[in-house]
Amino acid sequence: MKEPDAFPSQINQSKEKAIKKIIKIVREEGWDYEDFKYAYRRVREILNLRPLKRAKKLPRILSEDEFKRFYRQIENSDNVKHELILKLLFYTGVRVKELVNIKMSDVYLDENKIFIEHGKGGKDRYVLFNQDFKLALKSYMQNNRKNRYLFQTRLNNKYTPRRIQQIVKHYAKKAGVFATPHTFRHQAITWLSKNGFTDAELMLISGHSSKESLKIYQHLTLKDIEEKYQLAMKKVEF
Repeated sequence: MKEPDAFPSQINQSKEKAIKKIIKIVREEGWDYEDFKYAYRRVREILNLRPLKRAKKLPRILSEDEFKRFYRQIENSDNVKHELILKLLFYTGVRVKELVNIKMSDVYLDENKIFIEHGKGGKDRYVLFNQDFKLALKSYMQNNRKNRYLFQTRLNNKYTPRRIQQIVKHYAKKAGVFATPHTFRHQAITWLSKNGFTDAELMLISGHSSKESLKIYQHLTLKDIEEKYQLAMKKVEF
C-alpha cells in the first residue's frame, strides 16, 4: 500500500530537525563562515544539487495601437530631442546604458550606423538606423556640433539612464500605456523577427551572444543585412 504524501507541516518539521543537527555540528566543530561555505559547496558537488532555473518571462511589447499612441504623444510635444532619443531607442534596439554613452563621433551618418563602445559584456559593435531617420538626426547634430555626447542636458552633461527612464515614463503615462526604455529594444527585435530576420542576424544587431550563436554568425557582417534592415524599418508607422 502506497504511503500518503507528507503534509507541508511534517516536511517543515523534518527540515527543522535536520537544521538543528547541522547547527550542532557547526558549533561543536567551531566552524566559521568560510568553513560553512566550503561545506555547503562540497555537499552541493557531492549530491549534484543545482538551483532550479527560473522560467524566463516573455518580454512585453506594445500593440500596434499602443506603439502609435506612444509616439504620437512625443510628436505632439514638439520636443525634437525627446523624439530623436525615443525613436533611436527603437531603430537601433540599444540598451539604455548604451544609448546615453553614444558620442557624436560614434555616429556615421553616411553609413546609417552607430558605433557602440563597450556594450554589455564590454563588447563593441555597430548598430543601424533607418535611412529616413538620417535627415532629422543630421539636422540635430549640426545644431549641437559642440556636444561630446549625442544627447546632452541643458547643462551639457550626458543623460543618465534614470533620466531616459523618466522621459519614457512621462510619454507612456500620457499615452495610457506601460513602457520602459527596454520595451523598445524588445519591440525592435520582435519587429525585425517578424520581417524575416534570422536569429543570427538579430544577434548581430542586438548584441546578444553565446558560444552557440557566435558559431552561427561568425562570418556574418552588418553589411550583409543592411539592405534587409532598411526595408524592414521602412514599413514602421509611428
